[in-house]
Amino acid sequence: MWRALTIAAMTLAAASADAQTVVARSGEHAGFSRLVMRLPAGAPWSLRQSGQSAQVVIDTPTVVFDTSRVFDLIPRTRLQSVSQAGPGQPLQLQLGCNCDVTSFVQKDGYLVVDIADGTPGADQPLAAGSPLPLLPGNINSTGYRFNLAARAAADARAALDLAGVTSSRTTAVDQAQRLPVAVADTPSAIQLPLDLTRAPRTEVPAAPVEEARVAVDSAAEPKPVPVQVDTDMLLDLSETERAATVNESEQRLLQQISRATNQGLLDLVGVEVHDGPNGHILDPLSSRDRPLNPLDQISVTSSVDRETGLIARRSDTSGQPTHCLPSQQVAVHEWGTDEPFADQISPLRADLVREFDDVDPEAVLTLARAYLFFGFGAEAQAILRMMPSGAAEHDDAVALTAMGAVLDGQQMEVNHAFAGQQVCDSEVALWAALADGSIKKNAKTDAIQQAFAKLPPHLRVQVGPRISTLFAKAGDPHLAGAALRSVDRTGVEHVPEINLAEAEIARLEGDVETVAQELTDEVAERTENAPRALIELIDLSFAERSALSPDVPDLAASYEVENRDSPLGADLRRAVVAALALTGEFHDSFNELEVLSRRDGPAARTAALEPLLTLLTERADDVTFLQYALVIAANGTTAEVAPVADIVAERLLDLGFAQQAQSILKKLAMEPGNTKRRLILAKAALAMDKPHSALVELMGLSGSAANKLRAEALWRNGEYARAGEYLLEEEEKDAAARGFWHSEDRDTLATMDADDTEQFGGVARVTTQIEETAKEPTGLPPLAHARALVESSEGTRGGIADLLQKVTPQADPSDDGS
Repeated sequence: MWRALTIAAMTLAAASADAQTVVARSGEHAGFSRLVMRLPAGAPWSLRQSGQSAQVVIDTPTVVFDTSRVFDLIPRTRLQSVSQAGPGQPLQLQLGCNCDVTSFVQKDGYLVVDIADGTPGADQPLAAGSPLPLLPGNINSTGYRFNLAARAAADARAALDLAGVTSSRTTAVDQAQRLPVAVADTPSAIQLPLDLTRAPRTEVPAAPVEEARVAVDSAAEPKPVPVQVDTDMLLDLSETERAATVNESEQRLLQQISRATNQGLLDLVGVEVHDGPNGHILDPLSSRDRPLNPLDQISVTSSVDRETGLIARRSDTSGQPTHCLPSQQVAVHEWGTDEPFADQISPLRADLVREFDDVDPEAVLTLARAYLFFGFGAEAQAILRMMPSGAAEHDDAVALTAMGAVLDGQQMEVNHAFAGQQVCDSEVALWAALADGSIKKNAKTDAIQQAFAKLPPHLRVQVGPRISTLFAKAGDPHLAGAALRSVDRTGVEHVPEINLAEAEIARLEGDVETVAQELTDEVAERTENAPRALIELIDLSFAERSALSPDVPDLAASYEVENRDSPLGADLRRAVVAALALTGEFHDSFNELEVLSRRDGPAARTAALEPLLTLLTERADDVTFLQYALVIAANGTTAEVAPVADIVAERLLDLGFAQQAQSILKKLAMEPGNTKRRLILAKAALAMDKPHSALVELMGLSGSAANKLRAEALWRNGEYARAGEYLLEEEEKDAAARGFWHSEDRDTLATMDADDTEQFGGVARVTTQIEETAKEPTGLPPLAHARALVESSEGTRGGIADLLQKVTPQADPSDDGS
């Protein structure tokens, strides 16, 4: 029996451990309520609705929906309840209205479910016994509290015979055509006859009235319908409708003012807040109706919000001023004293267990806070695992667990306890920044600085370099330097990660030599951050094309052996490949690339190939380059060749491998704006003696390089005149004259300056003279004819001699200058 229970418990624990928790968050908007949840990667989903119930299905057998905080921010009006039968089962939504449920997925992987108000009740058929569509409110001298929509007002006019009310002396109408309405006995109540046969004074749809008439006629004995109507409702309904429209416009205007103020588009002096029977009037400057700050589980709702991170709004009646955690939950500076560690921890450990071996939740939290005060994150997390299930202090335990993970530098989940709280003007902004691993654009940097300054000295030493690095990566050298100066004031000599922080600041300032020196010092100290510093040093050497010490590849390989199964192992293997290429060991580098490919997959291979192929193209000898480049040209995937396709193809083309160069470029999609790639393809086509293909690649391109290639292609096609036109456009007038000479376009040659066309312009003129001299004389006696032929022959020989003197060896455009 006990063995069976043990096996069942272990099975449930394993299933719980493998479960994928999807946290459902909410936000209240004007006209709809919103649920937002992050979809598991690649998981298919669907939404089904049937009447007043809906299902959200995520096709993952281990998915578990966390709906514990759904109703913290929305009322139970549109959405009444949410539930899930078990892991992998759909999320059941029970609606409280005839709502329309729609959904969409944001590009960042969030599923958004909107529950919007359905068709107004005025559109429903009016049946006997149903209340009239009137919304009595706190009616005063203004009409703002009626909140009557246009259709509701029209139906009210159709239903109520106001003329009959004001004239109580009218005679009774046939009971079969008149439905009496009993009004509650109140001091301001009267008897209102409901005449469904009279034509309304305003234009209303006929369907509801006709259906009501059928319902009345079908009733054997008409029964009075109780309707609560205040006498003040006998005001002019056209004025009431107008006032309601104004009231609705006022609400929308205030909401838009609030939204613009939150986005920094307006700067208001102040607006009073007041509550009425119809709801809360928005205050643009208060936090009650401000959009929530960027929680990871809340989707963006506008283009401006997408930049600022402001998303869904809280419910007007939630009473919650902000979503930020209270400062007391992260006030680590208050959790310890200057007394020795043992003197503070020992009594707290003694208080953990109460009578009957019962764990005290408050004692667990106190001990965990003490561990966090001294910087022991893992120990705090271990103690917090002793918390009884279902303890009221669960939220505090979650926050403390996240703080322990942050202190130990653990990888944080997307939906961690501090997600989206960098914009909070409190101490939680510091822990949110550390947990996110970056400073957001809308982060409260002042709050982060103030929270950092409150930390005990040993914690400032522990997290100070990380904060400095985050500010440096965010592009703020001033705050980055201030954090390091705060660490220096503690007097601690050996600060971990200090070299990495200083290197990041130097990189931001463009001081490459200081960056290299700081990284080298960190590697030389052999600290736990040395592998990361070595990776950054190799990446810096590749980016700057600087020399690398010959022993760096071996050092990187040794660190890779130590960290082979850790998340750092893949980065170290990539660094080994780049380091070997930087030192000229291309054969060993490709061997390491194969090891990396087998262990880390195609994505890691693609990332490692970019620096390797770049260095191979720039530095390797021709034989080594061709040994690997030809293989890449034949077998490389699009992702592998895309970053280096242009430089590899150019070198292959220079070495005479035009077909292989073309095959590399043909693997890629030809973007219209990629001029360089199209020029390389045109060169390859000319090298393969395909001038027509070259002209196709050059279509639409302009510029000197394109014109010269186009002229060469036209020359090979025998279109010398067109080739001459493009050469003339590039100011190569002598070459253009040669084209015009070949095409016998002497008119164009005559317009060209003789000084600019010294060679082929002179050739053209001599050729013209020879043609004139060589003409056979006509109309002469035989002896004179013979003498003229001799003279013509001598003149032709002299012209040919002059022509030979003017012509020097000329490179054909199709020969590429060879």
